[in-house]
Amino acid sequence: MTKLKLTWMLPACLAGTFVAAQSASKELPLISLGFGVTQFSGDVGRINHTGGAFRSAMRFGVEQRFGNWIGAEAFGHYGKLSKNERSVSLNRNFESQFMFVGINGILYFDNDVIIKRDSPFAPYLSAGFGWMSFDPHGDLKDKNDSTYNYWSDGSIHTRPESDPQANGSALLNRDYTYETQLKDSSTNYSRSTFGIPLSVGFRWKFGPHAGVNVQASYFMTFTDYLDNVKDGGNDSWMWYGASVYYKFGKTDKEQHTGIDVQAMLNEDFDNDGVSDINDKCQGTVAGVKVDNDGCPLDDDKDGVPDYLDKEPDTKRGATVDVNGVALNFEKIRTEAERDSINDAQKAQFEQNPSLETLKQGNEDITVKSGPNCIPEEFRAADFNKDCVITADEINSVIDNFFDGVGDWTADGINKLVDYFFDQ
Repeated sequence: MTKLKLTWMLPACLAGTFVAAQSASKELPLISLGFGVTQFSGDVGRINHTGGAFRSAMRFGVEQRFGNWIGAEAFGHYGKLSKNERSVSLNRNFESQFMFVGINGILYFDNDVIIKRDSPFAPYLSAGFGWMSFDPHGDLKDKNDSTYNYWSDGSIHTRPESDPQANGSALLNRDYTYETQLKDSSTNYSRSTFGIPLSVGFRWKFGPHAGVNVQASYFMTFTDYLDNVKDGGNDSWMWYGASVYYKFGKTDKEQHTGIDVQAMLNEDFDNDGVSDINDKCQGTVAGVKVDNDGCPLDDDKDGVPDYLDKEPDTKRGATVDVNGVALNFEKIRTEAERDSINDAQKAQFEQNPSLETLKQGNEDITVKSGPNCIPEEFRAADFNKDCVITADEINSVIDNFFDGVGDWTADGINKLVDYFFDQ
């Protein structure tokens, strides 16, 4: 197994670490897969860059968010770096297949302070550390294995320009096949290094589970040999690209921990055996039997529950009062007419308070019976004990009042007159 193949194991191990960490986080893990281009910055191409600066590279990541502000990501890049340079004195080129794996810390801006968490666009910054393997190759020969010789006029020949037989040299064209592994003649340098990635990007959310990351990343390395040339500071490179991502598990709204959804669905505030979510009659009196909707039973369907119904077997369709008793409309009509007559008689008595007026209202009085047939405050006026107050008896009370007999007052006599018309 090659060294490059072995390096793919690192992001896989880191991904396993983040998935395990998810159990301690309220957030859900996220994976991403993207594609972009690289741009090399080093010694080759510094003087007279002639192309070949951009190469393709893939990106893979496993991300775990911890709260509103921060997160971490295990990631890997796999692709190529390249640069070509042509000048009078320097004619250099290289292409290198590389692998970079590492871990990032992420700062999120959709943190409910700067930007709302549910915003479809979410900027972020990240910085991290990683390991890189590389292997620079050069395009030094054409397809026929003829070595390139660069002349001062910019042409490429089979012989050096200084060769005595240069006039017999044939012209060559580069085939841009990087067939030769590049090495330093004096130093057997390591073909791996560490690096520091710095990134800026934004997330475009398509929904609770999927979206796209657009990102630019700058990689500072700890080697000056990415291009096989050591001439100054360490080499670096950029990656520009986009990744699609998928967030596993339930949505954030379903994931709000600390809420027992099943317990909420089963909650029964009035303890009537019907859960609140299905209870159409909240606050049922304790001990009252209810139906499947949580409403007190009403066997005769008169709108008054059985536990309040004083007539539990009312005929269907009957109109009832607040006690569930069927209303007798004939009786109501008669009482209404009588009340109307009594009101008129009261008004007439107030205009002409006399015995004759009282006697006009002494007709059709219903005879009552029993010891309590008359309110206690008026019993003293029922001289013949027939449970009826008559005009003559009111007249006797008035006479006694003026004679100072009994405990009657003017207000009491007025109430007695009102009772007379109401009985």
